[in-house]
Amino acid sequence: MPTYDTISNSFTKPNKILLVRFSSIGDIVFATAAIEAISKKYPKCQVHFLTLDKFSSLLKGHPSLFRVIPHRTGSFERERLKSLALSLELEGYDLVLDLHDSLRTKYLHYLMKSVNWKTLRKPRMKRLLQFYFHINLFNPDYDSILTFLRDENISDVKTLPSLNVTTEEKLRMREELDRRGVSEKYTVLIPSAAWESKIWPAKNYQKLSELMTCNSGNSVVVLGGSKDTICSEISKGIEGVISLQGDTNLREAMAILSLAEKAIGSDTGLLHAAEALDTPVVLISGPTGNSTGCKVRKSGSQLVRKDLWCQPCSKSGSRPCFRSDRYCLKEISVENIWQLVK
Repeated sequence: MPTYDTISNSFTKPNKILLVRFSSIGDIVFATAAIEAISKKYPKCQVHFLTLDKFSSLLKGHPSLFRVIPHRTGSFERERLKSLALSLELEGYDLVLDLHDSLRTKYLHYLMKSVNWKTLRKPRMKRLLQFYFHINLFNPDYDSILTFLRDENISDVKTLPSLNVTTEEKLRMREELDRRGVSEKYTVLIPSAAWESKIWPAKNYQKLSELMTCNSGNSVVVLGGSKDTICSEISKGIEGVISLQGDTNLREAMAILSLAEKAIGSDTGLLHAAEALDTPVVLISGPTGNSTGCKVRKSGSQLVRKDLWCQPCSKSGSRPCFRSDRYCLKEISVENIWQLVK
C-alpha cells in the first residue's frame, strides 16, 4: 500500500473521501467548509462524513454530502470502534481526512492500516504561546480547515461553512412560531454556552430584548437547552420575548435560525450554525479568538470584541479568568450591541 507521500502527486481524481469530525456543533459546522472545497474541486467525488450520532442531524440534506455516518458511543466503545473501522475499510476510500485529532480518531487510524489517512494537527504550541504569553503567530484570516486542505495539496478552493434546512422544515416551524405568537420578523438570542466564561450577562440580554421589541415591534426568540436557565431569565416579564428553552431539537432550532432576521449570542455552536444557514449574526466574543474559530465569516455578520491584552485566553473558554472580573465581556455594553442591531 503506497504512503500518502507517494500518493500526493497522483491525487487528481479521487472517487471517495471520508471526513471525520466527531464533535461538537461549532467544529462540525466549520468542517462543512471542507465538504464544499472538496466538492468544488472534485465534482464527481463522493464525500462521506463520520460524526457522533447525536450531531449527525446537523448535516442532514447537505447538498454536497453523499453520506453521513453516525457513530453511537456508549459501553464497549473499543468494540464499537473496531466494528466501525472494519466497515469503513470496506468502503474503499481514497483518503480519510481526520479533522478532529482525538483519541478516538487516533484509534481508528491505528485500526485502518490499509487506508490512506491524513490528520489535521492542532496548533498546540502556537495556542500555548498565544494563551499564556500573548504572542500571536496566527495570520488574521487563519482558518484551520482551509489551511490544512491547502497544505496537504487536497484543495486550495476558498469556501465557507454551509448547512441546509428543507422548505418543509421551515414551514413546520413557522407554523409553530405562529402558534406561540412570534411575529413574522424576529431576532434569535442564543445566550448560553458550554462554558460560563463565554456568556454575556443575562441582564444585558434583557435590556437588549426590551430595546428590540419596543423599537421594532418584532419578536425575540430565545433558544437554548433544557438546562440553560438564562433563557427563562431573559424572557421573564418582557412582552414579545419568547423562550423556547428545551423545546426544540437540533433540526427545529436550525429551521428557526434560518427564518430569523438576525441571531445574537456568544461563541457557541448554534450561532455558527445560524451563519452557515445564511442568517446574519452578532457574535459577542469574550475569552476566545480568531485562531480558535471565534469569528464571523459572511457578509452582514458582526463581531464584537474589546481586544484586551489578555484575549484570547483559551480555546473554548474553559480556562478560569485570573482577573477579578471578566472584562472581556463586562466592557461590552448593551449600547454596543444595540447600535449593530439597529
